[in-house]
Amino acid sequence: MNPTTASTSNRRSKLSKSTSDPSKDEGRIEAAKLMILRLKDKNSPVVRIVEDLEKLCLAYIQLANVNVERYKKETRPIQLQSVQNNLLITKIKDLHNVAVPTVDIKVDPKGNYNNITCVKGFNPTFKLAGGVNLPKIISCIGTDGKTRRQLVKGRDDLRQDAVMQQVFGMVNNLLQKNSETRKRQLHVRQYKVVPLSQMSGLLEWCEGTMPIGEYLVASSPGDEKPGAHYRYRPDDYPAIDCRRHMGGVHASPDTVKKYKVFMAVCKRFLPVFRHFFMEKFRDPAVWFEARLAYTKSVATNSIVGYILGLGDRHVQNILIDCNTAELVHIDLDCNTAELVHIGLGVAFEQGKILPTPETVPFRLTRDIVDGMGVSGVEGVFRRCCEKTMDVMHNNQEALLTILEVLLYDPLYAWCMSPAKAYALQHRRDRNDPDASELNTTKDVLEFAESNEPGQFLFYY
Repeated sequence: MNPTTASTSNRRSKLSKSTSDPSKDEGRIEAAKLMILRLKDKNSPVVRIVEDLEKLCLAYIQLANVNVERYKKETRPIQLQSVQNNLLITKIKDLHNVAVPTVDIKVDPKGNYNNITCVKGFNPTFKLAGGVNLPKIISCIGTDGKTRRQLVKGRDDLRQDAVMQQVFGMVNNLLQKNSETRKRQLHVRQYKVVPLSQMSGLLEWCEGTMPIGEYLVASSPGDEKPGAHYRYRPDDYPAIDCRRHMGGVHASPDTVKKYKVFMAVCKRFLPVFRHFFMEKFRDPAVWFEARLAYTKSVATNSIVGYILGLGDRHVQNILIDCNTAELVHIDLDCNTAELVHIGLGVAFEQGKILPTPETVPFRLTRDIVDGMGVSGVEGVFRRCCEKTMDVMHNNQEALLTILEVLLYDPLYAWCMSPAKAYALQHRRDRNDPDASELNTTKDVLEFAESNEPGQFLFYY
């Protein structure tokens, strides 16, 4: 057998494996239903809380699955009442027994939860995020008077996203316990993921963030908000031309030719991410702190992502906080053929067994390094990587314990089928507009329509 064919076959067989057992899943559902029935007993002290919580969950699930196909191209706010009569979410008011689901509640050793932010109601309008399943962006009003945006997703299993956030929480605890990482304030940014059913859920909207790709790549020369590459280096190749050059040699077996084309593209497409900090942080002291926070964030996320085997780290899957310059990694759902707004696309090194394997451990491309300043990967970045790796290594037993529990849990199918793996990579490589709910650049759309072979963008 041809070695290449054997290798591909081996990867496909690995992708095909799944530990999911529907019968065990159903057993857990029945057990949960029985528990809820007991809690809803009229003599139960928490009956009102359970009833209000059930009412809120049903409203979210109904909204997640309502058909909004006719509003697909709508960019303005949409009235909830216009979508469907008697939507349950429009009737949710003054749920003083139910906390806002996307607000993080710390465990109180004394059991005092009197100051929890509860659900006051919802704004009457919503917006659509891009993507095949058209998730809805709604605004929840809390009893503290604040309005919080939430992403309601249907036809998507968010349980794995929630589990990965739990893993991040454990990693943050380990980093906090170590004196070296604690004094450097190293941590992984988290967000709330609330699975509501097997195929619907709720996610915290990451306020004040933007995809790195949105900042970097110019949509078009005449666009109102051109990307930094166009604004600071207008004579460089446009991103779409870089893609075409790389796409032209994508299928070529000549690796030397590919390398030469790649280097030629790099010479005509130079990094500009350092300008983000000059634009957003005008005060010199604040600029320095922001760049330092960014460098630490890149280091921590890189090592943690490497240990967990997270793949699919392209520039639309990494957000940067415009207030703190910290990174937020999104798209963590490893068992879906489409890219999601907040979820970890390819976990446990499944990127290595995709049809076109991902061979880099984490994203450290030229623009990412450019944001670190003149020292680049030396100094702060290297030291933070070392300290984070020390913590991961010294706590490997704790990490392996929780990861093995998750990996072999019959509820979670971490392995992708060959069809899903192909669809994920094919859409991503072509930048299919339905492959990402953070589609922000017209050049991506134009390239997708051209049906030319794409390339993963390692030049920025």
